[in-house]
Amino acid sequence: MSQSNSNKRALVTGASEGIGRAFAQQLASQGYRVTAVARNESRLKGLVAELGGDGHDYFVADLSRDKDVQRTADALQKGAYDLLINNAGFGVKGRFEEIELSELQGMTAVNIDALVALSHAYLKTARPGDALMNVSSFLSFIPVADLNVYCATKAFVTSFSEALWYQQKDRDVFVMALCPGATSTNFDERSGADYDKIPKAMIQTADAVVAYALKHLARRRKPTVISGFLNRFMGGIHRIRTRKGAVKTMSGMDF
Repeated sequence: MSQSNSNKRALVTGASEGIGRAFAQQLASQGYRVTAVARNESRLKGLVAELGGDGHDYFVADLSRDKDVQRTADALQKGAYDLLINNAGFGVKGRFEEIELSELQGMTAVNIDALVALSHAYLKTARPGDALMNVSSFLSFIPVADLNVYCATKAFVTSFSEALWYQQKDRDVFVMALCPGATSTNFDERSGADYDKIPKAMIQTADAVVAYALKHLARRRKPTVISGFLNRFMGGIHRIRTRKGAVKTMSGMDF
């Protein structure tokens, strides 16, 4: 346990599984007292029991619902948290016109609206040294046709976080966008994406993504962090390609 973090508090959304769960586990191992937020109470209970130590807690919230977003925002303003990890989010794959509008609007509600509301609540009372991390995606840089709305929501998250990084510097509040690529979570199953089409070398574990993110959080230098060497390499290639070429290549992968 890190003594420097022994009195710090972190709130993690989407904490019941995947990247959010890995954040809760690794932050607890570093000495943070973790508040885990997600929809599934049984998984949250199991997570908090696994974390060990004192001071960890959880509450159930569905961030597609306004009242649960407000309840989480209230907790942030009252809780004196040193770190907020906005991790909750989801994707839906398919042709835009064939997906139910309610699913698309649910995605924007969680990936954008809830994230903005929680970021606002947190930054209103943030103190020097506090930090906000918004979990975005490598796909925030390169649209994929069948993940059109998801990519657009993540493009918002990355741009929003970069602007906040610059704006909040004078308060000594650090803001960072984390942009993982394909990760071994349930995202592919739930979104309909097919990770079998992606080279295995490009798929990271949630633990690896989070370890890389926390390393950069400790350094407090970069507003945007892309996890995975191959993702960073591909990002460099796509930056010198035309937008048309990039979207054609990524959409042609059909994942």
